[in-house]
Parts: sequence; structure tokens; C-alpha cells
Amino acid sequence: MLHIHLVSDSTGETVHQAARAAIAQFQQTEFTEHIWTLVRSSDHVEIVEQSLEKHGGLLLLSVVNPEVRRLVEKACVKHAVPHVSILDPVVNLIGMVLGKTADQTPGAQHRLDDAYFARMKAVEYAVNHDDGINIHNINGADILLVGVSRTSKTPTSMYLANRGYFVANYALVPHVPFPEEAVRDQNVFVVGLTSDVKRLSQIRKSRLNAMSDSGNDSYAKDEDIQEEIKQARRLFARNGWPVIDVTRRSVEETAASIIHFHNGWLAKRERNEM
Repeated sequence: MLHIHLVSDSTGETVHQAARAAIAQFQQTEFTEHIWTLVRSSDHVEIVEQSLEKHGGLLLLSVVNPEVRRLVEKACVKHAVPHVSILDPVVNLIGMVLGKTADQTPGAQHRLDDAYFARMKAVEYAVNHDDGINIHNINGADILLVGVSRTSKTPTSMYLANRGYFVANYALVPHVPFPEEAVRDQNVFVVGLTSDVKRLSQIRKSRLNAMSDSGNDSYAKDEDIQEEIKQARRLFARNGWPVIDVTRRSVEETAASIIHFHNGWLAKRERNEM
């Protein structure tokens, strides 16, 4: 068991993501996370120090205030806890290239600037174009996700929206034709999502049980799901859309693949416009 103390003077998102990425490389080790956010005073540092004294382990730091940071580092030295400030290498490199010193503003990445409000607009767009809503009015969409039920379209849309992309998604329903005219002549990048039959069956059965729905057996039957996927792939192939199998992918991995394909599509479109 290794205790990891994640100390931040803001929301803790940065240090938490860095820790999760590192922890994933040690799958045979058990970790316990101690998350400390908004650490901006000596009183708060004292509480962190109590945990260091009790549990030991190591500490990841994302604190820009030099005095608070000094107190945290002093506590680590006192209790022999290895520590590292995760942003130092990147901040120092940028400062060196620019010939400037960092502003040392806690939570600067979360400020309410134009980029923040643009992301909120993208989230609102994803909500208003979820699961086929407003499919005939997707003007302004960057990406359209199309797939059978339970292929992570909504969570992927929301993740991409938080990255600033305007995303709509459409759930394919058996015996209901996809409205291809809705995307014809629209400047939108379309991606098809699919999944393994067995995995979809498990997910759908769980959903039916949670909803106490016993009158929709075909929704989770392997042979019916197989036919849905076959029809979906025909649609994707007919339109030349890239296809992503989400079976063994996290939402983040699916989104990363979509962004990769989208960047290639944009580059190709720009070349054609030259």
C-alpha cells in the first residue's frame, strides 16, 4: 500500500490527473489517495502535515504561492516524504523560451475568460443535440457521433464539449432510417461508433434491469444487436465515415481518436480549399 498526497492550491484537477496517469503504470500496486485542494494557508498546510506524519508515502504538489509551497516542502522534509512539484518542468521551460517569469496565479487555468465561456456554449450545444435532438438543425456542429444504443455517445459528446468542440450525437434505432439528408451538404465531421455484441448485450441487460423493463427483450438479444451493428456498419461504409470500436476504450481514449480523425479531416479540407 502506497499513500499518495495530492496537494493543490486550486481544484486539484491537474495534480489528480497527473497522479492517475502515473498510477496506471503500476497496476500490481495498491494506492491510497489523500486529496488536498485549495491549500492556501499555513493552517491548511498543518492539516496536510498531520496526514504526512500518519501515513508517509509521497506527495505531488501543484502550488504556486512561494510561502505556502515552502511550508509544504518543509513538512515533507521533516517527515521524510519524497515530493515533486508536477508543473515545474513545463513552467520553467515555457519561462525560459519566453524569457519571462510565471505569474504565480492559483487556478489560472480555471479563470472565467473567453475560452471558458466558449466551452460552456459547447456543453449547452451538446445537451441540445443529444440522442438525435435537433438532428435537422446541426448547423455549427464540429462533430456528429452516430451509433447504436449504448456506445457511449452522450458521455463522449460531453467530454469533447469540455474540450471546446460543438458535438451532436444520434442513436440508431432498428427499422428507423438515419436521416442522411440532415448531414448532406453540412460542414460537419461524422464518426460512427460501434461495440462488441457481447459487451453491448451486457450493458443493455443491466439498463433494462435498472429500469425494470421486461417488455423489450430484443433490445438486449445478441442476434438483434448483431443485426443492428451490421446495419450501422453499412451506413458508415456507404457514407465513408470513420468507425471507432468503443468496446475496450475509455471515453477519453475514444475522444482522443475522434480528435485525431477530426484533425486529419480538417487538414484535408484545408488542402482542398487551397
